[in-house]
Amino acid sequence: MTAGNFGYFLPQLARHRVQFVLIGGGAAIAQGLAYTTYDVDIVYSRDQSNLERIVEALKDINLYYRGAPPGLPFRWDVQTLLNGLNFTLISDKGDLDLFGEVAGNGVYDSLHLHVST
Repeated sequence: MTAGNFGYFLPQLARHRVQFVLIGGGAAIAQGLAYTTYDVDIVYSRDQSNLERIVEALKDINLYYRGAPPGLPFRWDVQTLLNGLNFTLISDKGDLDLFGEVAGNGVYDSLHLHVST
């Protein structure tokens, strides 16, 4: 993960009071592991107000599906988040993976309880 990715996404999401849990390489780095990753992975709460905060927090960074052909229509809004679950995205600020659910680990509510205790 580049410092720019980590240094942009986490403060931006926190400023907008987005409920999320950092997972993957970013979580390993936060725990002190000498590790390199190129994206930020989060599990996010899917309640309506949180989806609205995510959209607002990330609206200005030109999000697009990672690996999708150029020109594929993509609208960054609450309805897109409601229609999907997991999103692998590219942006002006780096790559971001938004997970509504992680196989074997669950959803935000169960992960948040685990890391909060």
